[in-house]
Amino acid sequence: MSTLLSGSPGVSPATSCSELGPDPAAARAHAAETYARLVPLLAQQLRVRLSPDGGRNFPAGKHSRPLAPIRPQLPNRPSTISTYDADGKSQVLFLDFDVALAALPHAQALAHVDEHAAAATALLEKCGGRAISTVSPSGGRHVIVRWAVPLPFDELLRLTRALAVRFPTLDAQPMAGRQGQIRPPGALHKIHRGQLTGYMTLTMPIEQAEEILRRPCGATVWIALQQELTAELAHLDTAAPGAPATWTGSATASEAGRTCPDCQAVVDIPLDIDGHPWLPRASGPRSLRPEAERLAQLGNWEALGAPSASQPRLGLLNSMAAAGYRLSQLHQRMQEGTWAGLARLLNSRRNGGPRTDQEQEHVLRWDWQKAVAGVAWRRHVRNCNTSQNNLSTAPPPPPGSPTPPQPEQEDARNNQGLRLYNVDSLFQEKEVHDQNRWGIRTIAPQLADERVLNHWQEILQWRTCIWLAEQDGERTAAWGRAAPFIRLLLRAMVVAARMDGSTQPAFGCRALSQMTGADYTVVARHLKRLREEDDPLIELVEAGRGKAADRYRLRVPDSYRDQSRWIRWRGGLIDVLHPALHMLGPVVALVLEALSTAPTGATAVAHTARVSRSAGSQALRLLATYNLAVRDGEGWVRGPADLDAIAIELGGDIDAAERRDRYREHRRIWHAIVESWEQEATEPERPERVVTAEPHSAGDAPWPQEPTPESEPEEAFDATAPAVPTGPDYVVVPSSRGRRRKSWPDVVPGRTRPEDHGELLMLFEPAGVPPD
Repeated sequence: MSTLLSGSPGVSPATSCSELGPDPAAARAHAAETYARLVPLLAQQLRVRLSPDGGRNFPAGKHSRPLAPIRPQLPNRPSTISTYDADGKSQVLFLDFDVALAALPHAQALAHVDEHAAAATALLEKCGGRAISTVSPSGGRHVIVRWAVPLPFDELLRLTRALAVRFPTLDAQPMAGRQGQIRPPGALHKIHRGQLTGYMTLTMPIEQAEEILRRPCGATVWIALQQELTAELAHLDTAAPGAPATWTGSATASEAGRTCPDCQAVVDIPLDIDGHPWLPRASGPRSLRPEAERLAQLGNWEALGAPSASQPRLGLLNSMAAAGYRLSQLHQRMQEGTWAGLARLLNSRRNGGPRTDQEQEHVLRWDWQKAVAGVAWRRHVRNCNTSQNNLSTAPPPPPGSPTPPQPEQEDARNNQGLRLYNVDSLFQEKEVHDQNRWGIRTIAPQLADERVLNHWQEILQWRTCIWLAEQDGERTAAWGRAAPFIRLLLRAMVVAARMDGSTQPAFGCRALSQMTGADYTVVARHLKRLREEDDPLIELVEAGRGKAADRYRLRVPDSYRDQSRWIRWRGGLIDVLHPALHMLGPVVALVLEALSTAPTGATAVAHTARVSRSAGSQALRLLATYNLAVRDGEGWVRGPADLDAIAIELGGDIDAAERRDRYREHRRIWHAIVESWEQEATEPERPERVVTAEPHSAGDAPWPQEPTPESEPEEAFDATAPAVPTGPDYVVVPSSRGRRRKSWPDVVPGRTRPEDHGELLMLFEPAGVPPD
């Protein structure tokens, strides 16, 4: 079989596969033109592998050939191109939908593959992206997406696996290895018994496919696609089936989460890219019920017999939240007029005229938060037999029922969890709350809502900068052996920013110490190192004064500014160390963070965790000892062990409690000192007063009082003034006149007290009484 050159005569470049007909020459010419025009835009390395056995295997070595960068020729054998470059990055996402994975009869399997490929293309278009697709003679399909910049192997693999969760016929193997291969458009499919089975044929004209590839997808599409796959990404990052709920530390958890008072499980609520709470569904949003859809379109709440529009509005928002919609989608459909009834519900109120646009937005945002929190809580109640429905709309408990736990008791019970926030209720009106696992006072979610919405994307962007810094060999080399702990400290800064609702959090070294497990002096030393870098990640904007801690600004380094726009979405990343991991070390924590439910080799785990191969292997063995990591036939996955139980076994819970109590005492002492300064700074001038001295031990003499510079000489005293009582039970306390007083001991250490009281050393003599 001879090699065909591109640009064969008699074939229109715009001819699609459906127009070829049974003419083999036309099909061959179309395949050659497709290969010549599209492969240079898709191949990540200028090498092509040829199959020696008709398309079953594509080995490297002597079967590899150079690939021309401009209009390459179509090989005369089945061939593949590389999905990644030599550095493990790729600018193209290849989605391979395989008929064999459908596990159905052939006709039904073909229908499933077509449906999944069309749904994946529609999902990309919904996110603002563009893709091309090819079909093979066996019925399999390839959906190909080209990005504006090369993306790392780990991120593309996570995205592919998340798509495979939604579309079961998707084979992630071409993107699962840095040496991945795939048949490009126009390539020969297979040669069976000397006969060619066909080509990888485009489902669109060549010009359209080339135009799509020359206009790659940007960061906006990347972020939107990961947001649509939030549930699937969280499924990959959570523990193995049957593991405790405390495993997941959702990076997108909002402060609107609620803690079950009986099972101590946290009902976590993720945030979308705009910072609004939502409940993602694994298969995307579903359609509303017919009655809810009519209400959203018409808004005729009067026909329902409701006294006002508030109750139908909240019920409709409950249905939308349960269906998996986001608040931005509600805004979009109201602007399009699809859900004009929802706008009418927002504009209606019992007394007064219509609401302004600002008032409608405030009502929608507040009711949306209540709806999302209520739906999430009811779902948890259905799955928890011991939970009590403590919603604001629930009936009161029956007489004689046990009293719900107080916030202080509940906080103490929840300190062992891995969740970020344990807020009792979204509906409580509090200005501050202490229901996080570290006992740190933070602003209430209701008051921080505006700031979270304004800075949420900036926090996600800076979190991506942490990932970029970990890939920066020069920066991590400067960190030296402290690099694993510094990486965890930066993650704690992200948590502090989310809790503060600002990109300029003011969290002290002791608060960060509780999040990372290191001593506060170590935290202070590394914060100083980070802010003194040439292109730092953090910047000190306000030094701590009084009770306020240092305030840092999360800064995007100039060298990462362009790349940080491609936000890395983390649905289940452990941002801070659990007390159990305090005892195991930062390297073990980073390796545990890199594990997921997808089997991964030890080398790949070490590469994802950005640790050495030997350190990664040692950490995996240690995790396997405590059943935190399990090795199956394909690689390492997270184990089902409970971190709380391991913390008790290793003493991590006691260590964390002692550290928390010690820092609490430190704060109490410091606050008392600061309050004494403030009190003395405003204290008015007072005359000298006489107080009763503390009784001394029999063997000690009283320590002389400090003379004040304001004291007048003895000859200036008024001899007619009444005498001041004298004796060992009385001392004179001079006026401080607003100055700061030193703390003097009551007695002279080691000095014996004479038996005769008349020999006492008296610093001040009573006025009008001559000395002996």
